[in-house]
Amino acid sequence: MTTIWYTSPAATAAARRMAAAGTVGDPACTMSAVGRPDPALVPWESRIGIGHHGSYWCLVR
Repeated sequence: MTTIWYTSPAATAAARRMAAAGTVGDPACTMSAVGRPDPALVPWESRIGIGHHGSYWCLVR
């Protein structure tokens, strides 16, 4: 199976909230990180939404 990555408005909004709060973690995110997330840690799915703001990243399935 091939994973399709796409820019997610929900993930981007969550990354902005994390950056504003200065903390990692948002209920909208399946995985969140400061700095680049490691794609090897993401479970295989058909579609994964990604968003970032500054150094904060959010991935949603």
